[in-house]
Amino acid sequence: MIRHRQIDNTVEEKILVGLIVSDKFCRDVVPLLKSEYFVVPYAKVVSKWCSDYYNTYKKAPLGHIQDIFQTEKSNLKEEDANIISNFLTRLSRQFEEEESFNSDYLLDKAFNYFKKQLAKISVERINAYLELNNVEKAEEEFKQFKTICKEIGTGIFPISEKEVKDHILYLQDKSNILFRLPGAIGNMIGDFKRDTLLGVLAPAKKGKSFWLLEIAIQAYLEKLKVVFISLEMSSHQIQDRIYKRITALGDATKDYVYPAFDCLRNQDDSCRKKERVSKKGLLTESKKPYLPTEQDIQSYLRTSKYQICTVCRGKKDFQVGHWMTTIKRDRFTARALVKQARALQSMYKDNLYLVSYPSFSANISKIKWDLEDLEENFGFVPDVICIDYADILAPEDSRQIGRERLDDTWKMLKNLADTKHCLVVTASQSNRGSFGKRNVTQIDIAEDIRKVAHVNYMISLNQIPEEKEESVMRVALIAERDGEFNEYRNCLVLQQLELGQVCLDSEVMKVYNKSSHHEEEE
Repeated sequence: MIRHRQIDNTVEEKILVGLIVSDKFCRDVVPLLKSEYFVVPYAKVVSKWCSDYYNTYKKAPLGHIQDIFQTEKSNLKEEDANIISNFLTRLSRQFEEEESFNSDYLLDKAFNYFKKQLAKISVERINAYLELNNVEKAEEEFKQFKTICKEIGTGIFPISEKEVKDHILYLQDKSNILFRLPGAIGNMIGDFKRDTLLGVLAPAKKGKSFWLLEIAIQAYLEKLKVVFISLEMSSHQIQDRIYKRITALGDATKDYVYPAFDCLRNQDDSCRKKERVSKKGLLTESKKPYLPTEQDIQSYLRTSKYQICTVCRGKKDFQVGHWMTTIKRDRFTARALVKQARALQSMYKDNLYLVSYPSFSANISKIKWDLEDLEENFGFVPDVICIDYADILAPEDSRQIGRERLDDTWKMLKNLADTKHCLVVTASQSNRGSFGKRNVTQIDIAEDIRKVAHVNYMISLNQIPEEKEESVMRVALIAERDGEFNEYRNCLVLQQLELGQVCLDSEVMKVYNKSSHHEEEE
């Protein structure tokens, strides 16, 4: 559970936090900043310190704000000095615990607040001038208000020198890159960024929830703030999966079967390299690999002289295949869980927040409302939001049905990513025709193909029955807004779902037949 931090979450304090810790926030806010926008006296003082520091050094003061305070506190009233001291102490504690900072989201809040304050100030001045019958001054004040509003406005002139320079700085700024999945699958999909909607497409019971949770945990391990929202399982069911994932412990102490990468040339005995690990292949007299049954698989793995070989992995000679190995894992215990949880909390803090709604009981508007409460009560602004899953969200408009309802939901999911400046990940079930297919592609999107128009990325989960038995899955990138993709390029992923492990390792496979009219073959 998130510890409630005694932090004043007023907009003015949030703006001060941005000015102290974020170069990007300072770059966009300082040129427009006026002390009169602040109501709280100490906010006027601290904002000026930050502005002066940024104008001199072109970066946020960060820890130097304490040095500035020590230098300037003799010039402050005792009451203001105490308030600022307490604020900086709270801020220091907060950012000792928290690594991520969503500057784009705070920037939106700051600009909206500045407009509101500017409107209040202008109205007061205009009314004062009108009471003095000074229409000329009132008109001048109104014109000044409109001029400043243009500067704080949402639109830009992209060919102007200022905007060109700002865009170059944006391209150089890596703060919008959040994380990527480990290994080959991360290289295939690429970096996950803010303002992004990622869809996961698969037939029923192919592991969509497992993958959404895996993405959430990978983000958490990158010290990002993550909200996981379930409309399918209870909080306790999700917790069970989380605890298995972080401990990799099972229901009993025993040898567990794990999939492992192996070279196909090692399996069919065609490898003639002296570095080869195994001295024999897997092929039987019928030229087919020996496949032990579930009952004797562990016995076979212990007695077989066949050995997995990955000597050439990462080179052209390596032909991606997989076999099996065993690893002894201990039984899941409360003591082991508590120990692991303490270690994770010490390193990554309370940055994973879990919410469970009944199916069809929450829509995006409801989720936004609850996220606002989360921010106000705990100061928790998510970098990643995982929603399990989009197809069972309640409609935004109860009068809408069918495809229009789904299209509106996916539009609002993209809106959520854009307004919160975060990564939003959700899933969708593919159509009936995708069951039994080797590769799920865009044509298998159920009910409304427009879903793919709203996402920045969409991946598909592919798994035929034999692969499920062997604990492997193929993941494909089937849509990407800003780059090239191939729906038939698969990344083979090793899993051990009995122990909660969704992505043990991954390797990109060769491209399959691209025919959309026939089942794809190797």
